[in-house]
Amino acid sequence: MLKGLCLKVQGWQRLPPTQRGIVIIALPVCCLLSTVGVLIWLSASIADYEGWVRHTQRVQLEGRELLNHLIDAETGVRGYHLTRQVGFLEPYYTAAAQLPLTLENLEVLISDNPHQLEHFRHFKSLVEETFHLLAQQLEDAPNLSLAETEQRLYFYQQLEQAKQAMDRSRVAINAFMSEEDRLLADRQQHLEALRQINTVVLLLAVVVGLGSSGLAIHWFRQLYQEVDLRGQRLEAACDRLARFTANASHQLRAPIAAILSHAQVGLLLARQAPEQSLPRLEKVATLAKAMGQLVNDLLFLARYEGVSPPDFATSFDLVPFIEQVVQEWQETGTASHHFYLEVPSVPMFIQGDREMLKQVILNLLTNADRYTPKGGTITLRLEPQGSSAVIHVSDTGMGISEAALPHIFDYFYRDERVRQQGISGSGLGLAIVRQIVHLHRGSITVHSQENQGSTFTVRLPLAP
Repeated sequence: MLKGLCLKVQGWQRLPPTQRGIVIIALPVCCLLSTVGVLIWLSASIADYEGWVRHTQRVQLEGRELLNHLIDAETGVRGYHLTRQVGFLEPYYTAAAQLPLTLENLEVLISDNPHQLEHFRHFKSLVEETFHLLAQQLEDAPNLSLAETEQRLYFYQQLEQAKQAMDRSRVAINAFMSEEDRLLADRQQHLEALRQINTVVLLLAVVVGLGSSGLAIHWFRQLYQEVDLRGQRLEAACDRLARFTANASHQLRAPIAAILSHAQVGLLLARQAPEQSLPRLEKVATLAKAMGQLVNDLLFLARYEGVSPPDFATSFDLVPFIEQVVQEWQETGTASHHFYLEVPSVPMFIQGDREMLKQVILNLLTNADRYTPKGGTITLRLEPQGSSAVIHVSDTGMGISEAALPHIFDYFYRDERVRQQGISGSGLGLAIVRQIVHLHRGSITVHSQENQGSTFTVRLPLAP
């Protein structure tokens, strides 16, 4: 998991600054849009459920009004029968007038609920039956004489029928109202849940907004630091390029001037003393070769400057390779020094370019030979260390000053003591060595003390 996170971080850092800037800006914007979308949906849902709650409350209101109409009608008719006063019938007539409108309103309100619509049709017929019985009682009332037994029984029978019809209507309406109560409670519960969700979403929006803003600020600061660092690196690269151009011009100007001088003298001597012109011409050839090597070194550095390490397909044993390179170097003459070669008895395979690595070893050995006085010691030691092959090139020469150590691998850099002693060199050898080692995914370090010698250590990854 940690490895996957590291890979994601590396992938993020490899993105161009423009793309990372877009992602940084898009993060809080996406959070804002998502939050707004969720809040709009919640607001619409809350408004919808509030409408349903109000709708259910209207149904309940109409149902209670219907029940009140029934009670008023029954009470008015009973009062009229007991007192024979027409004033008691006013509630009945009011209920009879408003009943159709109330039933019509109820039917419209519950038209979207088939279950309640079925209940409505049931109690509507009961209500109409009840009002029919009440109307029948009022119609027969003037012709009834409560003194006669048969008429009294008929009257009581009508009252009982009206009471039973009223009870059935009341039960049906109460069942209808109970269902509306359940619907109201359910819708109010959903409404409260949506309001709680809305509150939670608002809080989360604040937290996510603050978090994404903080993360965006952090990423922006990180991106600014990276851009600033790149700017510093670019400025340093421009400075190095300026120094490189100046040093290259100086290094090329000196041999060109010498070639021109020797060529002019050689031309004069060719006419006056031909036998003396040969050393001049040989010097011209030597300088031309040196300048050609300098140009080759400059081209090599320019070709591989900033290049990512390639994947080398060639794998070879470093032990016999170093032995062969050392043999070729010794043939150029190292009789004035004591040389020691230490290599392991086991093979050490690496992947790389033979010619490049040969140049690394030859440059290090040549420098050791150049800066070590006669009778000094030069040692090349190869050893395995974990997953790396380590090459040490040590000498007992003049060493490197502490002030020069940080710049020893820079282009054209040469220690002031070397210049004062007139030791030849272009100042590009160690720069080339470092570049080749980096191309092989390796590293090079130096440890040195003045007048005691130097040790250059090259680490190269072993082949898998």
